Amino acid sequence: MRHKKAGRKLNRTASHRKALRRNMASALLEHERVITTPAKAKEVRRFVEPLITLAKRALPYKDSDEQDARSKYLHYYRQALSRLQDKKMVQKLFGEGQWRDGESLAQRYAGRPGGYTRIVRLAGSRLGMPVGGAVDEIPKFFYELGGKERSIKLTGNRLGDNAPQVVFELVEKEMPAQKEKDVTPAITVSEQRPPEENEPEEEAEA
Repeated sequence: MRHKKAGRKLNRTASHRKALRRNMASALLEHERVITTPAKAKEVRRFVEPLITLAKRALPYKDSDEQDARSKYLHYYRQALSRLQDKKMVQKLFGEGQWRDGESLAQRYAGRPGGYTRIVRLAGSRLGMPVGGAVDEIPKFFYELGGKERSIKLTGNRLGDNAPQVVFELVEKEMPAQKEKDVTPAITVSEQRPPEENEPEEEAEA
C-alpha cells in the first residue's frame, strides 16, 4: 500500500527527485520549452504550475502601498523562492529585477484559469537516425503548434535513441475565445392544434 505517497519515483532518491524538479522547472521557465521524457514532464508539471498560481495570487498586492498588502506579496514571493530556489526565475514569475518593466509570467496568465503547460508527444521511432557530431549537423524536426511554426533539434539519447520523448512547454497567453454559433432547435412547434382524445380526426379531402 502506498497511502499518501503520490508522485513518481523516477528511479531516483528523494533528494535527487527534488533537484530534478527544481532544475527542470527553472529550465522551463527560462527557455519556455524543454525536451524530456513523458514521466518527467508529468512530474514537473505538478511542481511548476502551482508556482505560477502563487505569482498570480500575489499580482493584486504588487504595487500597493498598504503594509498588509506588501506583507502578503512578500509572503507569496518567499514561498515561491523557497520551493524553486532560483532567484532569477522567481523574478520572472513575479515581474521583478530585469522583468520589472516587461510582462511577467503572472501577468501573461492572469486571465487563464490553470493549464499553463503543454506536453506534446514526439511520435515515431528515431532508431538509426543519423545524429551529426557538430551542432550544425544535428537534424531538426519542424512542427506547427498554436498557429506558429516551431522546430527542435533531435539530439538523441545516450541511453537509447528509441526512448520516448516529449516537448514540454508553456502555453499561449490566453484561452482561445469560443465563437458563438446559431443552433437550430431540434423540436419544432406546429401551429395546428392536435386532436383531442374523444374528438374524431377530420378526413382528408380527396
